[in-house]
Amino acid sequence: MTYYSLVFPLFFAAAVLAFWLVPPKAREAVLLAAGVLYMASWGGVSLGVLAAVTLLTWACGRGMAAAGTPAGRRAFLVLGLAVSAGFLFARKALPLLAPGVTLVTLTGLAFYALQAASYLADVYTGRCPVQKNLLRYAVYMSFFPRVLSGPIGRAEEFFPQLDALRTGQRRCEPAQVRRGLITMLGGWAEKLVLANLLSAWVNAVYAQWTQCSAPVVLAGGLFFGFSLYFDFAGYSHLALGAARVLGIELAPNFRRPYFAQSLGEFWQRWHISLSGWLRDYIYIPLGGSRRGTPRRVLNLLITFTVSGLWHGSTWQYLFWGLLHGVLQSIGALTRPLRRRFAGKGGPAGVWARRLFITLCANGAFLFFGAPSLSQGFGMVGRILSGAPGLGALDLGVSGTELAFVLLAMVLAFCLDLAAERAENAGSSLYDRFAALPGAVRVPVLLVLAVTVLVFACRLVGTDAASFYYAQF
Repeated sequence: MTYYSLVFPLFFAAAVLAFWLVPPKAREAVLLAAGVLYMASWGGVSLGVLAAVTLLTWACGRGMAAAGTPAGRRAFLVLGLAVSAGFLFARKALPLLAPGVTLVTLTGLAFYALQAASYLADVYTGRCPVQKNLLRYAVYMSFFPRVLSGPIGRAEEFFPQLDALRTGQRRCEPAQVRRGLITMLGGWAEKLVLANLLSAWVNAVYAQWTQCSAPVVLAGGLFFGFSLYFDFAGYSHLALGAARVLGIELAPNFRRPYFAQSLGEFWQRWHISLSGWLRDYIYIPLGGSRRGTPRRVLNLLITFTVSGLWHGSTWQYLFWGLLHGVLQSIGALTRPLRRRFAGKGGPAGVWARRLFITLCANGAFLFFGAPSLSQGFGMVGRILSGAPGLGALDLGVSGTELAFVLLAMVLAFCLDLAAERAENAGSSLYDRFAALPGAVRVPVLLVLAVTVLVFACRLVGTDAASFYYAQF
C-alpha cells in the first residue's frame, strides 16, 4: 500500500478518525493496529520480521536494565545489535560475498533496524529510559507514517510525544491537522509530478546510455540526483505530514540540500536522519575528529562506506559510499584553506559554491543510479569521449512533458529559495503562506490538489514506480 495508492487515503482517514475519537489511553492501540495493517499490506514476511526484531530488541533492552553488572549490560547490547543492525548489514553484505543469492524483500528493514539499534545504544548509555511496556515499544517500531522509508526515529523524541497523546495533554488541533495535510499535499506533488516525470526521462537515459550522446548521458546522470531528491523528499514530507495529523512531530529529513556550500553541509541537509545516525553511532564512536587528521580521514571513509553498504547489496553502492568518503576527506583537509575565502565573493560566490557542491553530489549520484559499477564507469567514459547519439527528445518522453517538469523544477527552486530566506529570518515558508489572505491560499491549494489528482489518475492501470528508498 503505497502513499499514492487509491486505498491509502481511505486507510489514513480511518486511522486518523479512530485515533482521535477513542479515549486517549486507547490511542497507542490504534497506532499499533494501523502499523500492523500497513506492514501486512507489504506481505506477511515483512510483518513477521518487524515483529521478531521488535520483540527481541525490546527483550534485550529489558535485559540491559535488569543486568547487575557492566558485562551483563554489554552482553545484552551486543545481542540486541546483532538482532537489529547486525542482521541488517549481514543481509546487505551476503549478496556481495555470495553473488547469485536471492533474498526475500523485507520492506522497511533498513530503517526500523537502525531505529532499534539507536534505542538499544541510548538505553545502554542512559540517554533514554528502557521501555517496559511492549505495546508502547511496538508503536515506536511500527509507526506507519515512517516505517516504510523513515525518517529514522529516535526514542527520546518519540516517547514523550506518545505520552502526551496517551494522557490527553496533546489534543487534536485544527491548525496542526491543516498544516499536516498541506505538508502531505506538497509531498504528493514532489513524488507524482516532479519525481515521476523526471525519472521517466532519466530512466530512459540509463537504459539507452550506449546510444545517447555525451551531453544527454551527462544530463541524465546529473538529473538522477534531482529525481532521487524529489522522490525521497516527497516521501519524507508525506511521512511528516501524516504524523503531524496524528499529533506527532517527526524530525525533518531534508532541508534544501542543494543550497549547501560544502559537502559536509550537504550531508547535514540530505537524509538528515541517516546522516545523524551515522554520525552519532558510527563516526563519533570511532573517534570522530578527535584523534588527529589521519584518523579523522579513516573514520570518514569507514562511515561513508557503511552508508554505501546500508543503501544496497551491490558494488556500485559501496563505491558510491567510498567516493563520498573521499570527497568528505578532501573537504576536511582543505577546510583551513577554504575558510580564507568564506564570505568572500558576495552572492556570486555563494551561488558558485552551491553549484559546485551540486555538481559534486549529483556527479557521485550517477553511480548510485547505475544498475552496476561497470555501467557507471561506462557512462563516465561516454561523457568524456564526447560521443554523438540520441538527443534529449529521442527517448520516448515528449517535449511538452520535459518542458513541464523543468518549469516545475524552477517553481520548486523558487519555493526552496523562499523557504531558505524565511528560515534565515527566523520564520518558515508555511508560516508565511498561512499569513496570506484566504483569497490567495485557497486557489493555490486547489490548483496544487487538482494537479496532484490528475497525475495520480495517470498511474491508474499502470505499473507505477514505488518510492525509490522503499527498496532499501
